[in-house]
Amino acid sequence: MNKIPYTEKPMSEENRQETRYQEIGRVDAPEICALNGVLDDISDTGCKVHFPCPVEVNPDNEYTLKFTLSRHSEEPPLQLICKPVWVNKEAGSTQVGFKYLFSPDDARLHEIIDHLEEIEDDSPEII
Repeated sequence: MNKIPYTEKPMSEENRQETRYQEIGRVDAPEICALNGVLDDISDTGCKVHFPCPVEVNPDNEYTLKFTLSRHSEEPPLQLICKPVWVNKEAGSTQVGFKYLFSPDDARLHEIIDHLEEIEDDSPEII
């Protein structure tokens, strides 16, 4: 079995190919953890999720994750098929970076990302 490298820190912002948007949400991932995870950020190609306890993920597995985003809580959860890219375990919790595979809700994901981009563009700059 291949192991995902356990890092002290997740990959840096510079290594990311897509803009990441800070969005909080609940992540239902029963194959990974009985407790819900928390979405930290999201992009067109992947996301960062943290779990409140140590978890094990297999880099060869595909996981179906359901996201309930705070700004879209009235909508049904976003269902995405994901594969772990990196794992960071520290202080009794686990962060996992996922990349998306073809998913049933790809179109909805892109609509949400477009909305987050509009919100960010409309935000005043703080100097």
